Amino acid sequence: MKKSVDGLDLVIPDNVYDPAEDSFLLAENVVIQSNQKILEVGSGSGYVSLYLAQKFPLAEYFCLDVNFSAAITTHQNAIRNEMNLHVYSSNLFTATISQNNFKQFFDIVLFNSPYLPYADKGVLEKAWSGGRDGLEVIIPFIENLSMVLKSAGVVYLVVSSKTNLSKLIELFNSNHFLYKMLDKVSEGKEEIILYKLVRKL
Repeated sequence: MKKSVDGLDLVIPDNVYDPAEDSFLLAENVVIQSNQKILEVGSGSGYVSLYLAQKFPLAEYFCLDVNFSAAITTHQNAIRNEMNLHVYSSNLFTATISQNNFKQFFDIVLFNSPYLPYADKGVLEKAWSGGRDGLEVIIPFIENLSMVLKSAGVVYLVVSSKTNLSKLIELFNSNHFLYKMLDKVSEGKEEIILYKLVRKL
């Protein structure tokens, strides 16, 4: 499917996540400084990183997606929009990152996470299915951020009011992150929530 979103020309296959309210919530709230290195986990079509690269062109952008088709789509959409993204197919911070010596490399990490409390394991469904509590992917993400995030780095995390939020807050605290709810948007009976995290000093 071809579409134009916020001045970006995107081609999005059926098995890749289509930008939606959670994508827009994330993209519109991120603030980036010149020369910062940005990592987007779960880039899907590439919309968020491309939107940010269009708005903050003096940063460097890296994208990961466990869905190989999504990684290819991100790469192709970057070429289509004449922007440079470094794109990898990787399950969170696995060998792709460690092999490229990205330890504590990133100023900002973005994750529009699979936050819904469902256990659907299809290729596309991995974009939103977060297991029983909606935390199946978020837990290893938070627990392993120290691998890639600079000590003064910032994390933007999208979750849902349907996610187990009390358990999520415990996860932030146990991994030594200060957090605040940066923004939220209503989507039917659900609220989509954006948290901003920084490491406790």
